[in-house]
Amino acid sequence: MNKEPLPQERYDRKLFKQAIKAAKEAKELEKKIQKKDRLKKSTLSFLIIVILCVTVYLLLPLFTPKSEYISAQPYPLKTQYNKIEGEDISFLIDREISVPNISAQSAIAYNPINGDILYEKNIYEKKSIASLTKLLTAIIVLENFDLDQVINVSLENIPEDLDWQLKLSQGDKISVESLLKAMLISSYNDSAYIIANAYPYGGYEGFIKAMNRKAKILKMNSSSFSNPAGIDEELNYSTVMDVAILTSVARKYDEILNIVGLSKDVINWSTQERLISKELETTNDLNGSNKYLRGLKTGITDLAGQCFVGYYVYPNGNQLVTIVIDSKDRFGETIQLEKYARNVLK
Repeated sequence: MNKEPLPQERYDRKLFKQAIKAAKEAKELEKKIQKKDRLKKSTLSFLIIVILCVTVYLLLPLFTPKSEYISAQPYPLKTQYNKIEGEDISFLIDREISVPNISAQSAIAYNPINGDILYEKNIYEKKSIASLTKLLTAIIVLENFDLDQVINVSLENIPEDLDWQLKLSQGDKISVESLLKAMLISSYNDSAYIIANAYPYGGYEGFIKAMNRKAKILKMNSSSFSNPAGIDEELNYSTVMDVAILTSVARKYDEILNIVGLSKDVINWSTQERLISKELETTNDLNGSNKYLRGLKTGITDLAGQCFVGYYVYPNGNQLVTIVIDSKDRFGETIQLEKYARNVLK
C-alpha cells in the first residue's frame, strides 16, 4: 500500500515546481533582454557606419585634386551624333576658341570615352593612310595568332621595290611577337607581309579578306584594304573618321598599347646558320615627350604624306585621340591639337 505523503512533503514539492517555473521564466526574460540589447547595439553600430560614410562622402570633394586636363561637362551647342564602336561621337566645337591652323588635309581630335569630337577637318575624305593600316593588321594578328608562335618566313607577295624592310630571308624562323614589335615600333613593312603570308585561314589572300571583313564589322564603311602594310595602292584607303573607329578599338588591346609605348626593344630570329638580334627604335618622335601619351602609330608615304595617331590618357580618367593625315608636320600639329583639345574641355 502506497504511503500517503506527509503535508510537509507535498508543500516542498509544490514549492520546488514553482521555483523551476520561475527560473525558466526568468531565463526567458533574460534572453529577451539580451536580444533587445544586441539589437540596440547592432542598430547603433549601423547608424555610426552610415554617419561616417555620409561624412566621408561630403568631405571627400574637399581633398580631391582638381582635374588637370579633360573633364566631362555639358555644352549648350547643338549636337549631331555618329556611331563609333558602340559609343556616340558628337560634334562639339567651341567656335570662340582659336582653331589650330594645321597643314594636315584631314584631321580629328576626339574623346573616345564619351565620343565628343573636339576638332575635325575633312574627316570623311577618302585618302591613303600609310602605316596607320598596321593597326588593323595588328588586330587581325592578335585575333588569330599566339604571340609565342614561331613562323617560317615566306617572302611571297612582298613587292620587289618595298622600302623600309627588316630584311628577313626565306625560311628564317621568327616569333609572332617579334614581327608585331617590328611592325608597330619601327613600322617595318616586310614584317606585315610576312605575318599575312602565315595567316592560317587562306594565307595572304585570306588575311586581306579578314582585314576588309573586320573593317565592315567595325562599320568602317569608307575603307578598303589591299595590303597589310599601308603601301600606296588604289584599293588601300580610308578616312579620318574610319581611322578614329579603328583607333577606338585598337586602344582596347593591351598588347598593342604595351608595344607602341616602347621607345626601343630587341627582337631575335634564327637563320639556318645563326641567331640574329636587332634593336628596334620607335618612329614616334613624341614618345616620352608627354607623360600622358600612350602612342599610337606613325605612317608616311607619297600619297598619304605624314600621318600620326596620338593617344592620351589623363589622370582624371578621360582620354584623347588625335589623328592627322597628309600633314607637313605630323608631330608638331599633334601637339597643337592636344593643346587645343585641352582648352576646349576646360
